[in-house]
Amino acid sequence: MAMLIAALQIVTLISISLFTGFGRSPYQFTPIAITINIAYFSSMLLGLEFSRTYLIKSCPKRKVFIGIGLIALFYTFISLPLTRFTTPGTAAETAKFLGSELLPALAESLLATYLALLGGPTASIAYVGTLEAFEWLSPILPNPPWAVKALITTMIPTIGFLVVNQTVSPFKLMRFGVIGRSEARGKIRRVQKSQPFGWLAIALVAVILIWGSTGLLGFQPSIIASGSMRPTLEVGDIAVTVQTRPENIKVGDIIQYWRAGDQAPTIHRVIEISHAGGTAYITTKGDANTAPDEPIIASASQGLGKVVFVIPKIGWVSIYLKNFAAQAWSFLSNNIHASYTILGITLISMAIGIHRYRNQPLRRLRRRLGR
Repeated sequence: MAMLIAALQIVTLISISLFTGFGRSPYQFTPIAITINIAYFSSMLLGLEFSRTYLIKSCPKRKVFIGIGLIALFYTFISLPLTRFTTPGTAAETAKFLGSELLPALAESLLATYLALLGGPTASIAYVGTLEAFEWLSPILPNPPWAVKALITTMIPTIGFLVVNQTVSPFKLMRFGVIGRSEARGKIRRVQKSQPFGWLAIALVAVILIWGSTGLLGFQPSIIASGSMRPTLEVGDIAVTVQTRPENIKVGDIIQYWRAGDQAPTIHRVIEISHAGGTAYITTKGDANTAPDEPIIASASQGLGKVVFVIPKIGWVSIYLKNFAAQAWSFLSNNIHASYTILGITLISMAIGIHRYRNQPLRRLRRRLGR
């Protein structure tokens, strides 16, 4: 099961990269280099996963969820360079780091820790090792946009975690302290009555989210971040656009297009279509603006799309998350040393608590023998 989850993650990345492109591996592929690479990542993999398994198996049953969380956090932090946490950056760089590196690493670490708890080092090595082997030994690697890759590498391990939890025997979960006896009995009844439609629905929604965010399904959602189109489009609305040929655009349509050098698309209303020297030009203007925009050439290279549907206010979720990420990074960058100190003290305190809890029966036996 662990290998299948890793294979699903790899196949999903490859499938999307068929449309977005691939990249060359940064590693060398001479016989000597391949041997060194295998020795390097396999020894590191074995050391990390055996130590992960030892730590999670050492956690008492009553604190197994705390153990999973702390161990996953620990292995997430040691898997990323320290400079990624200590070097300040812009809000956009922070959001990219959180989405493309930290959250995927945490999701994979949580799944690997859970697999190590239920199946020992073999299970976690099967999952992490499959991903590592593909990254180190494949000369061509998937190269989708970072937002799409972040979504896949966060979502697939999360779904894998849920599938493992749903598939593993309730008695095994009870033995490791994941659920209680009464929960195990109820889980058996639910499994007997449940149908696979729930997981099919999750898979369908996941596919729509992945492919829809890339525009590969023919439509693409865009968050309205300014008030230039009020009252038609408000800040926080999501405008769903479909790719459109230039000749199908008419005056009055609300279109999305890209200008060279812009980091975000423009979504404005078409107020004029003119022709000069055999070239068509489109002039747009925001409903709330007083002046029109600079005309653009009506060509497919502008990434023209027509707004066909508006979902009100849903985009505020993304806006709030981005603002929270920016504020959190600003706080951490200004108090980075204090944050590491507090985190270290918390981890040490939890480890001491778990260690004392483990040794309580032994201490009681020693006191009785002493008496």
